[in-house]
Amino acid sequence: MGRVRRLDEVQRQALPAHADVWVDRALGTDPVRWAAWESGARACYQYCGVGWPARVARVTSPLALARALDLAQVDETPGREHRALAGMIRDAVESRTERAIMNRFDPHVVAAVRREVFEPVDTALAPHAVALAVDDAVTGLLLSHAPARAQESARAAALAVSPVGRVRRANRRVPSDWRTWTLTLGGRWESAWTAYASFFSAVAADERERGWRRRVEKYSAAQSAGWWYPCLDFVLVSEPPVFVRTERVAGSPARLHCATGPAVGWSDGWALYFWHGTRVPAWVVDAPTVDAVHAEPNVEVRRCGIEALGWDTYIATAGLRLVDTAPDPGNPGFDLRLYDLPERVWGEPTRVLLATNGSAERDGTRRRYGLPVPADVPTAVSAAAWTYGLTGDQYARLYRRT
Repeated sequence: MGRVRRLDEVQRQALPAHADVWVDRALGTDPVRWAAWESGARACYQYCGVGWPARVARVTSPLALARALDLAQVDETPGREHRALAGMIRDAVESRTERAIMNRFDPHVVAAVRREVFEPVDTALAPHAVALAVDDAVTGLLLSHAPARAQESARAAALAVSPVGRVRRANRRVPSDWRTWTLTLGGRWESAWTAYASFFSAVAADERERGWRRRVEKYSAAQSAGWWYPCLDFVLVSEPPVFVRTERVAGSPARLHCATGPAVGWSDGWALYFWHGTRVPAWVVDAPTVDAVHAEPNVEVRRCGIEALGWDTYIATAGLRLVDTAPDPGNPGFDLRLYDLPERVWGEPTRVLLATNGSAERDGTRRRYGLPVPADVPTAVSAAAWTYGLTGDQYARLYRRT
């Protein structure tokens, strides 16, 4: 078969559904098919030209994996690895496959699949958020603060893979420059690339190109569990989460979110909180307060904290300056209220419009909500108009919203 210069209509229509399938698969909590995982991982070693190690150990979570590497005294420097193989595997599979894809497909086709498959899946899975959570535990705390079951899992795995049959003391503070844990492959959390590559594999059904397509298949199997650390001496692999909570957004894949507790949790008790796709500290969901919002250094987390607290509660408690109030032309019987929002809270000069939902909740109440608007919007009516892309006069002529 020749070079693919464009996708046909059926293929183009299949792109969003393909992304959704991979997001659902990656965020699923189905048990790992360990025989298939090992077959895929063994193939990755084969692609690197190295033998499969005799020692393979499972851990309960990515945090337990990092802890096990620390206890086992594994010390590798990213970029100057001696025995870690994650970089070699990426080169042998991802880089080689990318070259094959570029040889077979026109650049605009590759760009379209990256835009419609890779980017939505990567955004939905937030793999960097999981890595940052581990980074926080490694560099900001004692790893010994991990949940007890994670500690037990890490110690057992460390003993299994330690070349000397012993591990270092558990309460040691991890050196700030220790980055061995970053030399991992992300498993299900890195499904964006396998989703992207598998789409090309399905389009390129030529048996003469079975080589790179086979690599995609095996790599997908190797990435079907959680994080894993491949090296010449052993393999550490973590289990996937036992629960994942998401929300659906029209026109987009699911994203991590839970308003009542952690959104992702592992069997050892380690859990992460997400608010509409953004990783947040536990207080945002469990106990949001104005004081916590104002003490938070991260602007995006502050925004999430305000949303979780509720704009009406935040405005009343924080004592924001009222700029203007007016009857809502689009929602008769209710008022619009415009407030100044301090730059230190939102990260830039902003105002917030407090409005009332046009439809009643099941209990008959009307939910009040806040809408950030530009700082130069002068009145409450013009602020409401801005949220609809209208002028103040146009909004003033609206009938009641539903």
